[in-house]
Amino acid sequence: MKALKEKNPIILALAIIGICAVLYGGWTIYEQHVAQEQEQAIRYGPPPPGIGGLNEPSKQPPPQ
Repeated sequence: MKALKEKNPIILALAIIGICAVLYGGWTIYEQHVAQEQEQAIRYGPPPPGIGGLNEPSKQPPPQ
């Protein structure tokens, strides 16, 4: 610990900020990747139950 106190505090502060920036960037990239996977699963996955048949024409005439 004594060796850390002897180092320049500005260098240590910049190193800590750099480590935090790398962690933040990695987390942001991970979140974007997960969001893209979820979007593709919703877009290309099967429709949820109860919503099926949206692309099929209605068999009953519209109410008047």
